[in-house]
Amino acid sequence: MTKVKTFVTNSYNPAHHDRLDNSINKFLEENDVEVIDIKYSTCCCADSMGKFQWIPTAMLIYKAK
Repeated sequence: MTKVKTFVTNSYNPAHHDRLDNSINKFLEENDVEVIDIKYSTCCCADSMGKFQWIPTAMLIYKAK
């Protein structure tokens, strides 16, 4: 069965994709899965002051073994 896991950093810097990589690698170490694909993206959101922030995200598509 194909599954999806989403990873989001708490950093507003899109250059901090290494935090996503670390989270994904930790998940892969802890779970016996077959990676199908990884999609990276950034989403834009506004804080309470109306300032826009870019948040790096990743979506891991995998199959449990």
